[in-house]
Amino acid sequence: MLMDYHIHTGMSGDAEGKFNECIRIAHLRGLAEIGFSDHFHPKEPEYSMKYEKLPEYVEKVQLLKETDDFPVKLGIEVDFIPSLQSEIEKITRREHFDYVIGSVHFINGWGFDNSKYISKYQEWDIAKLYETYFSLVQQCARSGLFDIIGHPDIIKKFGYKPEVDITNVFLNTIEVIKDCRVCVEVNTRGLMMPCREIYPSKEFLEICFDNEIPITLGSDAHKPEDVGKDFDQALELIREAGYENIARFTRRKQELVEI
Repeated sequence: MLMDYHIHTGMSGDAEGKFNECIRIAHLRGLAEIGFSDHFHPKEPEYSMKYEKLPEYVEKVQLLKETDDFPVKLGIEVDFIPSLQSEIEKITRREHFDYVIGSVHFINGWGFDNSKYISKYQEWDIAKLYETYFSLVQQCARSGLFDIIGHPDIIKKFGYKPEVDITNVFLNTIEVIKDCRVCVEVNTRGLMMPCREIYPSKEFLEICFDNEIPITLGSDAHKPEDVGKDFDQALELIREAGYENIARFTRRKQELVEI
C-alpha cells in the first residue's frame, strides 16, 4: 500500500496545480491514498499559504475527503521556527488535520534551501552547518507539534556535504526522534535537486530502521505531474534499509501498513 503524504497545490505560494489534478495523477500511478500538505509559514507568505487562506484550504480538502472516491487525507507542512512555536501550535491544534509535517527550511532567518541565497553556504564550515541544522531538527521533534519530520536531511539539497564523519550527528538526531515518537519522511524530491539523492540518505534511514522509527512516503510534489514521482527508487531504498511497513495517519493517529 503506497501513499503520497507530501503534496502541494497552487494554494502554496511556490507550487501550482489543483487538487483534482493531483488525485488524477495519483490514481494513474496506482497509489492507494494521498495527503495534501500545502506549505504554511506564519511569517513568510511569499512561498507559503497565506494565513487567511487556511480555512479555505481545510474546507476544500475536507470536501474532497467526503465526496471523492479516491482516499484523501488532510495534512499540512509547517516551517519549524523556534520563536514561533506558540503561533504554530494555535494552527496545528485548531484544525482537524490527519497529520502535520514539521520541516526546517530556515537557519537564523536564512532560507538555506532557496537557490537565491545559495552564496551564504560559502560563509559556513559545512560540518558546523550540518550540526546547526540537525540541532533544529531535534528541536522540531521535541516541540511535540508534529507527526512527521519532513525531508530530514534537506540541508544536502545543493550538494554541500561535510568532509568529516557526521554519523554521531545522525545518531543523536535519531535518538531524539525516537524518544519523541515522530515519523521520518522518505522524500523523493531530492532526486530532482543538485544533490540527486532521496531525503534522507541510506545511512540515515538504516539508523532509523535500527531504532524502529516509522516512516512515511512523500514526493514533495509542487505540480500535479510530480505526485508519486520516483517512488520506485524510494521503495528500493526503503526495502534496502529493512522496512516492510510505512505509516498511515487519520486524525493524528498512526497505524502501520504493509508496503
